[in-house]
Amino acid sequence: MPVVVRAENLSKKYRLGVINRQMLVDQIESWVYRKLGKPDPHASIFEKATDRMPTPHDFWALKDLNFEIERGDIVGIMGRNGSGKSTLLKILSRITAPTTGKAFLHGRLASLLEVGTGFNFELTGKENVFLNGSILGLKDHEIRSRYDRIVEFAEIQDFMDTPVKRYSSGMRVRLAFAVAAHLDPEILILDEVLAVGDAKFQEKCLNRIEEIKNTGVTVLFVSHSVQSVEKLCTSAILLDDGRLVARGSVADVTERYLGVLGMKSAGGLLPGMPESRHGLRCGRMAEILLEHMEGGRLVFGVPVETPAGHVAVDVGWVSSSRLGTLRTEPSWSAAPDISVTVISSTKSPAQAETDAHHLLHSGARESWVFYPNGTLNRYKALNAAFLTPDVPVRIACD
Repeated sequence: MPVVVRAENLSKKYRLGVINRQMLVDQIESWVYRKLGKPDPHASIFEKATDRMPTPHDFWALKDLNFEIERGDIVGIMGRNGSGKSTLLKILSRITAPTTGKAFLHGRLASLLEVGTGFNFELTGKENVFLNGSILGLKDHEIRSRYDRIVEFAEIQDFMDTPVKRYSSGMRVRLAFAVAAHLDPEILILDEVLAVGDAKFQEKCLNRIEEIKNTGVTVLFVSHSVQSVEKLCTSAILLDDGRLVARGSVADVTERYLGVLGMKSAGGLLPGMPESRHGLRCGRMAEILLEHMEGGRLVFGVPVETPAGHVAVDVGWVSSSRLGTLRTEPSWSAAPDISVTVISSTKSPAQAETDAHHLLHSGARESWVFYPNGTLNRYKALNAAFLTPDVPVRIACD
């Protein structure tokens, strides 16, 4: 298959602490004065020895990337936040230029890097569909032939004559994805934009990507969701600290990605091997939840992303409706409705109580801490009622 995307020694450098507010004529004048060995007339008035201005230094967002992508490949691009994924896609989309190296694309490109990318917010939804189609090089009649399908997919028929600036973020991402996926690009770039839509629309978008798999369209798909990458992609790339550290099958790259996150598996964040008493207490918590809760699911050993980092939930109950909207691999994007931490030799009471509050800020409606003496402390979200008002505060389990 022909190569449609190629990166050769691709690097991107930013200077932290520097904001360039000069006009072009000022930059030229500064360059001339430096060449003549004279003081820069546009230099900062602050002395370099003071700390009144931040000290600039170079930050390499990407460093020496080399890869090729063939036509029809569905490539997952993975990596931690700050690993360079979005910078790479901006270079490929011609939004920013590389510092060194080159990027080659052969084919009509459509990119969706964030909500409303490529939209003029003063124009209506209908006008933006035609604007985006024109940018992709389509004729007016070609856009018209696709217009009804775009509107039907976006499910915002009543708002197509409304300026986009009045759209919600969810409406903008619906229209943006519908435009990108139905104007027949040859290369489609998607950067973790589906997280804005609701669960039903996310599934619809993933199904659309499945449909175009066999049409010869090349897709670059950035996602933190291992499930989505495994379901959709034919290969994967892993970036870490701006470097390409793995390229190959989805299974191999996913395993390496979990290693970069410090997780051997999705349950790898549990605080050590639970001793027998810890296991008995987890079992007792499961019995309590099964007794009091219906219409959901029990979960065990769940690593949850919180503002303070990953927190392990020993036992949890999650409603069926929320389970359909959560990303669960490689870690849960939000806490189960009821999240239980069981004190053990590797989890102190102080740490467990701190974790309980982090879990409440990450989507839990209740956060329980179960102590070795059978005491159960229950915390609830602000202004919320307890889901299980009749659970005892002391529970026999030994």
